[in-house]
Amino acid sequence: MQISSETTNEALFLSIEGQINGNNATNLEARLRAHVDQASYRIALDFSGVDYISSAGLRVVLWLAKQLQDHAGALALYGLRQNVLEIFDMCGFVDILTIVENRETALEKIRPA
Repeated sequence: MQISSETTNEALFLSIEGQINGNNATNLEARLRAHVDQASYRIALDFSGVDYISSAGLRVVLWLAKQLQDHAGALALYGLRQNVLEIFDMCGFVDILTIVENRETALEKIRPA
């Protein structure tokens, strides 16, 4: 798994490539924790490069959503491949997370009101 980041005035964008599984979910959480600790509370995750996510990865995404909510921030996921979207859907996460098609819509969803 590889993670790249881009910070703008409005949000932090993280692009994830590869699989998010039990072997690397803790690395993802550590990276996200560092951003939250630096007061990055508006985050968009680009999942277009993710071809698999395990329950450990799902737990990290939920943890991040909770952290951002606790800081009056926002999280949006975009670019999910069909098979990854199906995993989120089967777990009921599409009802509790903001999942959109593209970066522009993600930014609209996480912008402060």
